[in-house]
Amino acid sequence: MTSSSNKISRYDRMELNKPIDLTYFNEQPISSGQFHSHPFYEIFYFHEGRCTYLIGDSIFALKPGDLLLMNGLVLHCPNVEPGSRYVRSILHFDPAWICKGLSDTAKSIVLDPFETLQNHRINLIGADRDEFEGILADMNRLSTSNAGFSQERMTLRIQEMLYMIADWCQAAVQDQDSISEKERHVQHVVSFIEGNYMNDLTLERIARDMHITKHYLSTLFKEVTGTTVFTYLYHRRINQAKIMLRLNPQLSITDISQAAGFKHLAHFSRLFKATVGMTPEYYRKSGGELPLT
Repeated sequence: MTSSSNKISRYDRMELNKPIDLTYFNEQPISSGQFHSHPFYEIFYFHEGRCTYLIGDSIFALKPGDLLLMNGLVLHCPNVEPGSRYVRSILHFDPAWICKGLSDTAKSIVLDPFETLQNHRINLIGADRDEFEGILADMNRLSTSNAGFSQERMTLRIQEMLYMIADWCQAAVQDQDSISEKERHVQHVVSFIEGNYMNDLTLERIARDMHITKHYLSTLFKEVTGTTVFTYLYHRRINQAKIMLRLNPQLSITDISQAAGFKHLAHFSRLFKATVGMTPEYYRKSGGELPLT
């Protein structure tokens, strides 16, 4: 599971300039190893292809029909098999907007899968898959409609989708049976980093704790995730800093850089700007507003 510092506890702490953002049946290729995070919830649906998805300290070998529920603040990254298609639909939404008009009980029901399960995979088959894909297609049609109440109807469709997901999650158990031994090793590495990113980590220490050689560790991690161990580690630290900049305004930039695992403030500031596209100070002032990834 992810650390508690990654959690965003309630729907009213997130705001989007655009409360609903749907990318439907996207076939555009991507570069593997692109880590990202965002301060809103995400529903990811996998239509077709071959892809391993890293979310927090969990690795999923995706299959068509896989539905991923993401608490967006957790670092996540797809690794698409070379030469394979990567067809997905992605819905980002501001839960404060989606839950307008719902009772507290209803809000708890529809948001609980994102807040309790955190990052969860459900494989849809049969009638469930057909119904979900039908709602996705309908939402895509509404998203391009000029009708007067298309936004309101879109919101109702998302609420319906969230109720469906809540129903599935009551009985769903995350399936790790299909994960390979290599993926299991890498998941252990990621879990180790998750619990130690704030400490001074070396490849030697990670390999020793995993009881594997440095060379095997490097090769294995690159094969499964599409990136290197230290690229992941630095992204994890930067992501922790982004979370703290948003949620802990009382802390100084120096305190945040140290808590995220950086020894030197100058190194942290350079890496943050190179990764995020702005300085830590500007990120804090802007409220963490960034384009959707």
